[in-house]
Amino acid sequence: MLRMAQLLSLGVALLIGLGFAVQTSMLGSVARQRGSTEAAWMSLLATVAGIALFFGLRALRGAPPLLPSPLDRAWIHAIIAVCAGVALIVTMRGLDLYYAAAGLFGLVMIVGMGALAPRLGIALFVSALVAGQLIGGLTMDQLGAFGGTVHRVSALRVAGAGALLVGVILVRGGGD
Repeated sequence: MLRMAQLLSLGVALLIGLGFAVQTSMLGSVARQRGSTEAAWMSLLATVAGIALFFGLRALRGAPPLLPSPLDRAWIHAIIAVCAGVALIVTMRGLDLYYAAAGLFGLVMIVGMGALAPRLGIALFVSALVAGQLIGGLTMDQLGAFGGTVHRVSALRVAGAGALLVGVILVRGGGD
């Protein structure tokens, strides 16, 4: 029987995988408009701005990041957030602003890896993440999300996603 904490962690890993599929769809749209390297740049800027803002706010609350000086100071993270934010705004010119959220999905994924992989184990975390990615990918394909090509859900595709979910259970096994 899965412990409640592990079940919750698996659910979060699945959700992160779903978010990764949304991010992939969004970045594909930006890549069609600007190029793949430009899409990566935009995503990285949003990720850096998001983590710098998070660290800056945390430092202001008296819980600075456990980084060497001066990276443990709120002001340095404010500068980083502003610089990345300005570069992101310039990069986003001519694009719908919601595409900037793609980088925040990346931030959630990176933080999730650091928080959940040690709890679940690498194999279980990755299997849940990939299962979430596939379920999200099937959904994005079905919708033709963000201007992508529509690939209809079929019984075979659903069976493949089901097989991955069964794989998560098998990777979990009966241990701890």
